[in-house]
Amino acid sequence: MNYSQILIDHFRRPRNAGMMRHPDGVGEESFDGCGDLARFYLRVVDGRVAEVRFQTYGCGPTIAASSAGTELASGRPVTELLTLGEAEITEAVDGLPAERAHAAQVVAGALRAAARDSLTRRGSPSQAKESEHV
Repeated sequence: MNYSQILIDHFRRPRNAGMMRHPDGVGEESFDGCGDLARFYLRVVDGRVAEVRFQTYGCGPTIAASSAGTELASGRPVTELLTLGEAEITEAVDGLPAERAHAAQVVAGALRAAARDSLTRRGSPSQAKESEHV
C-alpha cells in the first residue's frame, strides 16, 4: 500500500493535535469497522473558524486526514463545514487507498458535527438541523 508524501508528512508531523479548552463546537465520528475515532474542537470568531484542534485514535491515514482536515477548516466560515465532504478530505492528503477510505468519512463527519454543535451553541439550531440531511 503506497501513501502520498502529503499523507506521510501529516502523519509524522500532525498539525493542530490536542485538546482545546472552552471550544465553541465539538464533534466526533467513529468507524465501527476498526474502531477509529476523530474528535474536533472549534473556536469560532465572527462566524469563521479561528482555531481548530483534533484528537484521533486510529490508523495512520485517519490521523493524517485529521491533521489535513484542521488545515481545511481553519479560516473558513463555520457554515461551510456543514457540507464538507469525504472527497475534499481525500484530496487534502493526495488520495487514500480504498481500504482506508474510512479515514475521510470519519474526519468529514466529525468536522460537520463540530460545525453543527457550534451553530447550535450560537443559537442557529435550524441551520444546524438542515445540514444533517446533507
